[in-house]
Amino acid sequence: MPPDAASLVATGPAGLDVSGVARLLIRFSEAVDGRRPADIAALFAAEGLFKPGDQAITGPAAIEAFYRARLQDPRRTTRHLWSNLTVAPSAEDGVQVRVVLTNYAFEPAVSEREVQMRLGEVSGRCVQDRNGEWLFAEHVYQRQYALRLPCNEVRP
Repeated sequence: MPPDAASLVATGPAGLDVSGVARLLIRFSEAVDGRRPADIAALFAAEGLFKPGDQAITGPAAIEAFYRARLQDPRRTTRHLWSNLTVAPSAEDGVQVRVVLTNYAFEPAVSEREVQMRLGEVSGRCVQDRNGEWLFAEHVYQRQYALRLPCNEVRP
């Protein structure tokens, strides 16, 4: 089933492809939650910057390697939810993006009995490839809150 960008509330000036950027965010979360490092990396431009905290990772190959390492534990599961997307023209090519990300993660290395909920903001810039598909030129995540929630389900 193709991603449904209409499910993401978004704003931006008339004429910008806001729904295309929303589809990029949804494809990103589906690839991360689906544990597909190559698909995650493919959503970044050749010199795309991914900054999930203090670490800066540049380029699809390095991003794929980051996610391969991060997803080594098969029990680690996540769910990413986007809201309040704002898209604006960029001084460079592409568009500036700001969006709220709520992320739920079961990470056994952190806790066997709790799910982590993180709320933060992703900001950055998106560019279109030669086929008109949006890619991340810059994807910077800044966490604002982190909570631990009891896990009612016992995980193997």
